[in-house]
Amino acid sequence: MRIATKRLTISTAMMIVLSTSVTARAFVDTPVGGHPGELDVNAQLTLERGKYEPNGNQASFQSPPPWQEYKLGVGYTWGNFGPFKFFSTRLDAVYFRTGAERNDPSVWQVQPEGSSTATQLVPECSGGAEYLGNGECEFYASDSGAVTTATVSGALIHTADFALGLYLRSSIPIGVNLRKFANPRVDYVSGGLQAGTHMTNWFDFETTLFFGSGTFSKDKNATAAVSIFGHFKANKWLLPWKAGFKFGPYIEGDMTERFDARFDNAYSPQALPQPGDTELTRQNDRIRSARFALGLLPYFLVTDHLAVELGYIQKMFGYDVPATQAYFVGLRGLINVDR
Repeated sequence: MRIATKRLTISTAMMIVLSTSVTARAFVDTPVGGHPGELDVNAQLTLERGKYEPNGNQASFQSPPPWQEYKLGVGYTWGNFGPFKFFSTRLDAVYFRTGAERNDPSVWQVQPEGSSTATQLVPECSGGAEYLGNGECEFYASDSGAVTTATVSGALIHTADFALGLYLRSSIPIGVNLRKFANPRVDYVSGGLQAGTHMTNWFDFETTLFFGSGTFSKDKNATAAVSIFGHFKANKWLLPWKAGFKFGPYIEGDMTERFDARFDNAYSPQALPQPGDTELTRQNDRIRSARFALGLLPYFLVTDHLAVELGYIQKMFGYDVPATQAYFVGLRGLINVDR
């Protein structure tokens, strides 16, 4: 029996809830690891795909070059600590590369800064964006960097059929352009809880609640999210290994909002100056994400100490999201350091 912390890095707020779970053996979430004295090591590749939606104007919806995240993480389960059982600590490091964000001039033409006049407002490449010519604007250049995350977790309740755990984490960005829209999410402080119930020997139920602070600034919004998964298990599934998969809905919504002049000047509705106005006025559209998605997360238990983890996340509806699809594959291994 145990409670441990797991991180499946996916992106933005949605991915954080799916990737941070506090689990018990009664509803095994990570296939290996979690007993006191055990080291849990995993490596993972995440592929963010689909569209990103920086503005309410559908002409802003773009399919930028696919972006990747490469993660390496290690955790250790210490045992009982104060009111917590199976107290765990974990450190994760994610390196990412994201492409440039540009308008599609065949769909929406953007003109250089200063194109607007007192009698006509046109979509402009301004607010810090770079005009590339022929109606094309680069809002943000390609970016790469890293995010390190430290997590502590433990179980408040842990029985054979039910577990309730808490987790707390902090992330530090390294070389990350926090203003860029389609970049990995960063929360300086985040946390939440997970509860799970063992139903039968082939099915468990679990839910995770997440709260993230963002960056306490105009760069990244604070958010809340919840995932509700059924966990199906089998001794063999397609391959001669023990296996399982989780399936269920994910809901995420920003609790704060921010604005971005680069996207506003290019895509937001504009109004001509009224008599007596001395300068042009443009509308500001908030960025405040809401996302409703389905997740499918299978795994294969190759040995009692090694697991293959897979995942697919698909946004069903929502708005202001930095990616609509995510795929990931990873390996997770267990090392008993007390032996």
